[in-house]
Amino acid sequence: MKYKQFKFVQVVWLLLPFVAYAGGGGHHDHGDSEAAVSVVGKPADKSASTRTIKVTTEDTMKYNFSESLNIQSGEVITFEVTNNGKIPHEFSIGNKVEQDKHREMMRKMPNMVHEDGNTVTVAPGETKTLTWQFKGNEEVVFACNIPGHYEGGMFAKANLSNSDDDKKIQSIISQIKYGWENGNGKPFRDNFLDFEGARYIESGGQNEGLDDLVVNHVEPEKDALEYLKLDFSNIEIHYEGDFAWAVANTRVKGKVRKNGRVFDKAGFQTFLFRKIEGQWKVVHTHSSSRDYKPKK
Repeated sequence: MKYKQFKFVQVVWLLLPFVAYAGGGGHHDHGDSEAAVSVVGKPADKSASTRTIKVTTEDTMKYNFSESLNIQSGEVITFEVTNNGKIPHEFSIGNKVEQDKHREMMRKMPNMVHEDGNTVTVAPGETKTLTWQFKGNEEVVFACNIPGHYEGGMFAKANLSNSDDDKKIQSIISQIKYGWENGNGKPFRDNFLDFEGARYIESGGQNEGLDDLVVNHVEPEKDALEYLKLDFSNIEIHYEGDFAWAVANTRVKGKVRKNGRVFDKAGFQTFLFRKIEGQWKVVHTHSSSRDYKPKK
């Protein structure tokens, strides 16, 4: 009896999307708009792709990939999706939260044919491509959110790995965090390029040159503050030849020793790097922040 129930449910899963697709209805299309931008990346131009992964969709509610999903953060990949079945299927890229929201929307609007920068809907016998630049370190979920398909097992997951350059740059950022929190200038002298004309800007002020930054800003923090806590999050790293830039969300909290004032600020930080003799060096920083306000 359990076997028959399972077969019945599976038949329902197979029939629902076919009826929905055949019935016409809505067509959800944002193209490559901001709506397609995800925590795990964004749409990219095919010309920037470094490799192509072929994907087939099957009516057994499975994806078949031409190679293992070993993906690095920052990598641009084109997915060539072919529907080998007799009913429509989706191929969508996002994290778990985004896919859950997408799936809930599809349940409410089962006639929707979804086309976004992060999603293609592929008819039987059809092939479509989707090019994507991955970012971050969250788990990536590839999913078909046509009602019943994800529940039937039509999804795959991948963990993004960081390239050696990513790891080196993230290590430098971690050292900078330590330097600020401890009033220690060594991480700055080790990782910043000391050159005439260097400028390090934050919230309207600036330090001209590495000595100015370390001697007049970083090291005095140790005596001026009872404590300082700095967090960098959502770090995005981009490359252009021997240059790289990293953008991060910031949160800085501390207490001024002299008057007891406590501050809590949030904002953004940009680091500009240059690779010299195989080593990444910071050549410019720019940060801005304002009083932290929790999201309602």
